[in-house]
Amino acid sequence: MSAIHTDGKSKSEAIRAGLGHPVIDGDGHTIEHLPLFMDYIKQVAGAKVADRFLDSLAISREFRWYSLSAQQRRDQRVARPSFWAHPTKNTRDRATCMLPELLRSRLDEFGTDFIVLYPTVMLYNLGHFDEELRRAACRASNTMNADLFRAHADRMTPVAAIPTYTPDEAIEELDYAVNTLGLKAAYIAS
Repeated sequence: MSAIHTDGKSKSEAIRAGLGHPVIDGDGHTIEHLPLFMDYIKQVAGAKVADRFLDSLAISREFRWYSLSAQQRRDQRVARPSFWAHPTKNTRDRATCMLPELLRSRLDEFGTDFIVLYPTVMLYNLGHFDEELRRAACRASNTMNADLFRAHADRMTPVAAIPTYTPDEAIEELDYAVNTLGLKAAYIAS
């Protein structure tokens, strides 16, 4: 991500050192470790809902492309999923997106004082048509991220995934995310 200079600092770190104000990344992203995420869904809603959620990923907009032939992709106008959400060229960068302690240890290298973090899997599932899956996934994501990032609250904060099909479900999850989990930021479907 950042080139290291002869003084041992990254270019970003050197720039940050010359600023008189903090640098806040307001659009950081994590990549969920799916087996851990599935454990949280099981805790929230049970094994049957977790299995249905996993099955729903295979047919989701982001993953369906891989199961279609070239002709089906053209006929159905299915776009190839984005690649930017899953860095793979540098395994350290990929691990940084998935491991909170590693991310925290690299914030100075990135020239960042504080980061607001958005989940990746939930970007595709926040508006899931199945109410039970949508609500379970949001609750699992919020609980997992609160647990994973709690020890790093001085430098990082995850956002809460708030489902908004109905005002009641939005209020219920926002109340839980803020008052029970202590999350400080939220995102909603457009």
